[in-house]
Amino acid sequence: MARCKAFDEDATLQRAMELFQAKGFEATSIQDLVDHLGINRQSLYDTFGDKQALYLASLERYRHAVSRPFSDLLDGPLPLRKALAAIFSLSLDRLLSPNGQPCLMAHAALERANEDPATQTCVSDNLKHVFDLFEKRLRRAQADGELGPAHDPAALAHYLQNSLHGLQVTARAGASRADLEGIVRVTLSVLG
Repeated sequence: MARCKAFDEDATLQRAMELFQAKGFEATSIQDLVDHLGINRQSLYDTFGDKQALYLASLERYRHAVSRPFSDLLDGPLPLRKALAAIFSLSLDRLLSPNGQPCLMAHAALERANEDPATQTCVSDNLKHVFDLFEKRLRRAQADGELGPAHDPAALAHYLQNSLHGLQVTARAGASRADLEGIVRVTLSVLG
């Protein structure tokens, strides 16, 4: 007779994601995972597979959790500038919170994407998804007259995405909130 799992898979995956976000893939050992997740090694393997499989599941979880508010803001009724300002503000709040962590996808891109094709695919899919969200909203803004016809929505979507990533690096380097908000103001000024 099969035994019931004595742990919540969803909550355990959330804790794994947080550990990978804090330490990265390489610095997180299986023992770190066992200790942090509060499950035994065999349960970890039986439920999630190896460390790599758990990492990829964590990346997917992170991707969906972070992209949901972006999607809601960009698909919602706010004017373009307000929606983008809200996205940057949300990002700053996450980065500057007392337990703020770097973007797991950015960390994965820097740490694992060149070495691991599965991580590269996950990171690329995430970048494409965020780009698509920005481009779709920018095209809508252009059709509604919020954004001038001289703007290239695809180039602007890449710019905004790159600005978000750059903001994370600058925040991790210790920039003040005031400095980061200044960067956001300049970033949004390209809208005209």
